[in-house]
Amino acid sequence: MNQLKAGSEAVAGSDRPFYDDRLTPYIEIDAQRLTRNLQQMQQRAATGNVRLRPHVKTHKSVAIAQQQIALGAVGITVSKPSEGVVFINGGVRDVLLAYPVVQAESVSALFAVAASSGCKLGVIVASQAGVAAIAQAAAAVTSLDLSVWIKVDVGLGRVGVNPEGDEALQLAHAVQAAGLHFAGLVSHAGHAYGAQNPQQMAAIVQAEAQCMQGLRQRLHQAGFAQCALSVGATPSILGAPLPDGYDEIRPGNYALCDLTGLRLQLCTLDEVAISVVARVVSVNDRYAIIDAGSKALSSDKGPHGTGAADFGLAVNALTDRQYRVEKLSEEHGFIPHYGNTPPLGSLMRVFPNHSCAVMAQFTQFVMRNSHGTAEIINIDARGMFL
Repeated sequence: MNQLKAGSEAVAGSDRPFYDDRLTPYIEIDAQRLTRNLQQMQQRAATGNVRLRPHVKTHKSVAIAQQQIALGAVGITVSKPSEGVVFINGGVRDVLLAYPVVQAESVSALFAVAASSGCKLGVIVASQAGVAAIAQAAAAVTSLDLSVWIKVDVGLGRVGVNPEGDEALQLAHAVQAAGLHFAGLVSHAGHAYGAQNPQQMAAIVQAEAQCMQGLRQRLHQAGFAQCALSVGATPSILGAPLPDGYDEIRPGNYALCDLTGLRLQLCTLDEVAISVVARVVSVNDRYAIIDAGSKALSSDKGPHGTGAADFGLAVNALTDRQYRVEKLSEEHGFIPHYGNTPPLGSLMRVFPNHSCAVMAQFTQFVMRNSHGTAEIINIDARGMFL
């Protein structure tokens, strides 16, 4: 676990140029670091001989998704049907909806847009109600290239069938009986974010592999010759060697990284591409107050609530010191300065605990290149909760 002491000198990767060229607070994404992260994951997929289908809930940006696809990703993963609509309308033509469908109405708009645009669409099921809902929604459209995946619970305890039970076989038969195409199994080892050391991470990754491979073998024996395996969670992809036998990986957070990845030793601070640029608006004998609170940084202490004791690592433009964001109100962040007082009006760069949650707070971000020039890019799928 990486410990970063408040008020100490800035660490490698945090000493980035500041540009006082716009109002604060705003998200800044370092273009060079983003591209490097995307390239490294694409290379990891190529080395492992698996398809890369990144989860775009991290950045929610059509522009970044297009960059991922240009580098070799086969398509994208989305969290919600409305999110899928945004990316299909943005030109993406291969989408997996990683959302447990139980109502036909929830996917009717997505199915219609996918059918009209010629987008290949995958959906997941974890119940008989889900199969019925998907069949009903699919019957309302024509020429939809649709595949159905069964979600497997490999330890997170959130959504999915028990890999030791018979539910997956029953669902596969139900998918087939409904005239739908059964594609395979998907999992999300989100509990890997709670790993305390590399040994725990490796154990989670191996347990997931055993669950998925064992269940696929049972499906093969039941007559389902085609059963691809798709797994996803940045920690389980980066934190241990990729097991053999997978067909597809679906990491998301790797694109931007954050302090959770740093804590898990999945990345260095130099690989964190996202930060929130804020301004010191008040100083007292204990705190420097910045204009970024919970509405900008979110109150998230990491995916699934794991790990962090505070709300971000901050670096000041003038003191060249690192600080911790100790607490938040809606519009303000409280940064203890321990006598290393950042000047009033100076800029602070805050590296967040959870990049996905921060991207959900803003409608736009600043893409900053290595020469300092900036481009304003929309966060297209922000607020897509349906």
